[in-house]
Amino acid sequence: MELDFRKLNADKLFNFSKAQEQLIFEVYDGLFERYDLSVIAIEDSPFQRWTSGEENSLFTPEICYLITDRKKKNTFYLFIVSKAGTTVKGARTITRYDSLQVWGMKLLDGDYGFISVNRKKWQDRIAGIFSRCYLDFKDRRLNDFYILGSDRSKTSAFLSETRKEMITAFQDQDFTLQVRNNILNFGFPENLSVDRALRAAAFLKGI
Repeated sequence: MELDFRKLNADKLFNFSKAQEQLIFEVYDGLFERYDLSVIAIEDSPFQRWTSGEENSLFTPEICYLITDRKKKNTFYLFIVSKAGTTVKGARTITRYDSLQVWGMKLLDGDYGFISVNRKKWQDRIAGIFSRCYLDFKDRRLNDFYILGSDRSKTSAFLSETRKEMITAFQDQDFTLQVRNNILNFGFPENLSVDRALRAAAFLKGI
């Protein structure tokens, strides 16, 4: 794999550890086997529109891939993001750490308002959290999900049969799917791996 380093932000790339650099190359290779992709500037993606220019220092996109399936029918974006945080060791020691995750965005074919889809956790089912504010679409396949929407009709239009199937079949428990108007944001708060990147890409391709 010959990756053109001029297409990457060199300062960011060389801030990664050697293990992270190797993982990024493996993710690129895995995606390249299945899709047409290029590395683009973050500002050329929908990210700025999604965040409305608000900075989030704890969730920073480092690399953006513009991806198109080989049949040229679907285009979407995958981001390798740096997630910063802190962990406490002992009574007072706080150590800063950074992890890499994969998140994606896709431009949709219409304006669906605001939608949020999350899988219910076991403790949520027991406590009945959000039971008064999430939308119930009377579809048993969606019983394990919280679905919030600013417009019920738009949310129903978004949840086509194909999308319902993809959402309910997705393996990871802790994924997040949000829609703001015509931008879909999808990811899951787990450390980056080749498998997770490929599953995120497959989901975005189909959704």
